[in-house]
Amino acid sequence: MSQAKPVERAAKEVLAGDPRASARAWLWPLALAATIAFALDTYLVATRPLLPFDLPVAVFVQTFPWGPVTYAFDVINLTAGYLQVAVGVAAVIALLLFERRAGYLMAIGSVSSLLDNWIKLLMARQRPGADLVHILTPAPGYSYPSGHAVFFTWLSFMLAFSLAPHVRPRLRWVLWSAAACLTVLACLARVWAGDHWPSDVAGGFVLGLAWSAFVVWLPERWLPSPSWKWIRGRRIASRDRRAA
Repeated sequence: MSQAKPVERAAKEVLAGDPRASARAWLWPLALAATIAFALDTYLVATRPLLPFDLPVAVFVQTFPWGPVTYAFDVINLTAGYLQVAVGVAAVIALLLFERRAGYLMAIGSVSSLLDNWIKLLMARQRPGADLVHILTPAPGYSYPSGHAVFFTWLSFMLAFSLAPHVRPRLRWVLWSAAACLTVLACLARVWAGDHWPSDVAGGFVLGLAWSAFVVWLPERWLPSPSWKWIRGRRIASRDRRAA
C-alpha cells in the first residue's frame, strides 16, 4: 500500500506532462529497464537468425482479419524514408511555434531515430524473406531495430507528454490512449507488411521508450517553462528592432 501511492502520484505527474520528484524517482528505473530489455533483445538478435516467437507471431499478424485497420497500416507504412523525416521535422517545428518547451522535447526525442539508424548499420540484420512471410511492401535497408517502431514510439510519447499540460485533466486519458494506439498500430503494421520480424519492432519500441523516459527524467527539467509571454516578447522585440 505504501508503494502504491508514490507510483500513482508519479504516473499522474507524467500523464499531466509535469514530472516532479515522484515521477523522476520512477522514470530513471524505467529508462534503465527499457535499455536493458533493448540490450537483451539486441544480443539475442545478434546471436541467432530468428527468435522463437518471430515466425509464429509474424504469421499470426499477417493472417489475422484486421478489416479496416489495414488502412491505418497502409498509411503508417507509407511514412518511411524522407517522408518520415519530414513528419518528424514538421512535428518539431509545429510544437516550437506552439510552445518552445514542447518543441525542445520533440527535438531531443528525435535523437532516438538517429540511434536507430546507427544501430541498424551496426547490426546489419536482413529483412524477412519471401520464403517465410508474405512481403506486402518491400523495404530497403536493414531490419533491426524497426525505424517505424522507434519513430512512432518517441513521437507518440513526446506529443502526448508535451500537449498534456494544455488538455483538461479529465480528457488526458484520450490523449494518452491515442498515443498508445498509434504506437501499437505502428508496430503491428511493420510485421503485417512483412518488413520486420516481431523482435525488430520489440527492439524499436523499447529503444524509443528508453530514450523518451530518459528525456522526461533528465533533460526536461532544464527546459524553459511553458510561456506564451516568451513568444509575444520575441515578436515585440523583433518588431522594435525593425522599427529602429
